[in-house]
This record gives sequence, structure tokens and C-alpha cells, in this order.
Amino acid sequence: MGMVIIIAMLASYLLASRYVEQPEIAALVVLAVTAVLLVLGHAVIAGFNKIAEANRTKSEFLSVITHQLRSPLSVFKWTLDAVIRDIQKNQDEKQALQFLTTLTQTSENMIQLVNLLLEATRIEAKTFALKKRPFALDELTKSVVEEFRTYAGALHLTFSLHSDHDLPQVMGDPERTQIVIQNLIDNAIRYSKESGAIEIAIERDSSPMVRWTIRDKGIGIPEEQKQLIFSKFFRATNAQNKQSHGTGIGLYISRAIIELSDGKMSFSSKEGEGTTFWFTLPINNT
Repeated sequence: MGMVIIIAMLASYLLASRYVEQPEIAALVVLAVTAVLLVLGHAVIAGFNKIAEANRTKSEFLSVITHQLRSPLSVFKWTLDAVIRDIQKNQDEKQALQFLTTLTQTSENMIQLVNLLLEATRIEAKTFALKKRPFALDELTKSVVEEFRTYAGALHLTFSLHSDHDLPQVMGDPERTQIVIQNLIDNAIRYSKESGAIEIAIERDSSPMVRWTIRDKGIGIPEEQKQLIFSKFFRATNAQNKQSHGTGIGLYISRAIIELSDGKMSFSSKEGEGTTFWFTLPINNT
């Protein structure tokens, strides 16, 4: 683009010098042509950048779909084949029930992935809406912790949950906030070292907010990748090495939910030592 501008400047100068007697006017013509070309050049470059970014996002989206759906679909097909073989061999109902349970779980995993991708699309399109109402953040957290207790126990991880007494209700969307808590707990479990501890604390902040915090002693986040941690489809390199499966959109969606709830989300981390994530939600004043 720079070479085009230089050639255009020389050409406009030669033409202006030939047809315009006053050198000042010729210089103004050259400046005007240069200015127009610079504006057009900026617009063209910006357009190419947008196209490149769209293609990159599209590639990342297709990569997530390919990798994350391939595994559950393979399990689905394998289990269906096993059910068919058992039916043909007249195997007992208990074995068939186990296969059907696997199919159900696999279906739920695929549905959850599709829902996450839809949520990310709504956030991008600014059509993501919350149904705000007062709710007890500590009670919601307790129910989510119970969902993960068996999963954590299988990895020899322990939970500790501390919440302030007489904690006020918060204002937000409890269903969407549950997604945030599930994402943060799931990440803490996935990236913790075996036989580690996960600590959750819920307390009233100094501002009119309630602060929710989760700490793990896992793999942490590399310093040079911290600024990307809330980016859509991003996963830290050490996270990919430890867990090959993952969409990289959980934190992107979680922060959007919290910010739309008039709260904040952030973290601190040291690679190899662990990570602390926290978010705040406004206290209900109605």
C-alpha cells in the first residue's frame, strides 16, 4: 500500500506540474491526493483486518466443534453398537441399562456444549439477557458444590466452603449465576493437582456487594497468557497439556454474565502454585 501511495504522489505531482503553472497549487493537489489515498488505505487495511479476525474466529469455532463433539459422538456410536450387539445376543437388562445411562450422559454433554456455544453467540450479538431477581448466593453455591462432590472425591480433592453469617441476598439471574459457579468449580477440579484442596469463600465486600472466591493449588496460569484468559476459545498451554478437552468459552461466558449483573470478575494466579478466581454481585436492596 505504501508503494502505491508513493507512485500516486509522483504521478499527481508530474500531472499537476504539467497542467498547473503555480507550484503551490501543484503541491496542494499532491497533498490532497495523498490524504485521500491514506484514508482509503486505512479503510482497506481495517477491512482486511476484520476479515482476518472473522476467519480466525470462524476457524477457532470450527476447531472447537470438531474436537469437542467428535469424542462424545464416538462414545455415542460405540455405545449404540454395544447395545445392538447385546440385544442380538439377548444379554441381561442390567448391561443394557448401563449402556443407556452412558448414552444419556453423552447426550447431556453434547447438549451442554451446544448451549454454551449458543450463549457465546448471544453475547457476541448483544442479545444476551438476564432475568434478575433476589437470591441467596450461599445456598446456590452449596447445591452446586454437592453436584461436584463425587467428581472431586474421585480425584481425591477436598472442598471447603465458608460463608459469612447473615449474608444478604444478591440481585442477579440465579440460573445464569449457577453456570458461572459450575464453570469455576469445574475448572478448579480439572486443573488441580491430585489430593489437593479447593477453597470457596462467600463474604460481604466493603462495597454494597457480595464477593465469591474460589482458590485451588493447581497448575496455575502462565504469566504471558493471563491477559487472554477471558478471551473466547482461549485455553492456556499448560491447561491444554493437562486436559485435552475443553471449549475455552466458559470463562468468556462467565465474565459476561457477571458484568451484565453489575458485578466484576477477576483472578490472580502463579504458574505451578494455583489460581484464585473471584466475582462480585450487588446486594439486593429491594
